[in-house]
Amino acid sequence: MREDMKEDMNEDKKFQEMYEKLMDYESSLHEINQKRIKIGLRCIYIIPLIFLVLLFITDSSKIIFLVLWIASLFGIAIYLIGVEYVDYKLQEKMNEIGGKNDIEPESLIKIEQVSQKVAGVVGKIEETKEEVKL
Repeated sequence: MREDMKEDMNEDKKFQEMYEKLMDYESSLHEINQKRIKIGLRCIYIIPLIFLVLLFITDSSKIIFLVLWIASLFGIAIYLIGVEYVDYKLQEKMNEIGGKNDIEPESLIKIEQVSQKVAGVVGKIEETKEEVKL
């Protein structure tokens, strides 16, 4: 009977180790996906600038650069949707394994930070209004 308890404890330890490895793997994949999303968002800003510079440097047709720019934005959008979908499904599976029912996705834009900045801007606008009235 004692040996059965030891075997059960060993199996529990093995299961716990496997579970921790799986959760570590999931968190590393999630971090990689977040980095991919940030890179994709940066590309949305950088690629139009590259096409704009090329447009002014060369004397080519503007339509060609417009088509290339639109095609690149579609490609980046498809890439971002794919990465976000894979990350969402990964989180969904991990929450299912972990016994959680709801998914709270990490936002790249923190709502509290944005609301504080907006409140600061509104405060400055109000101060400027008061100064203008005086």
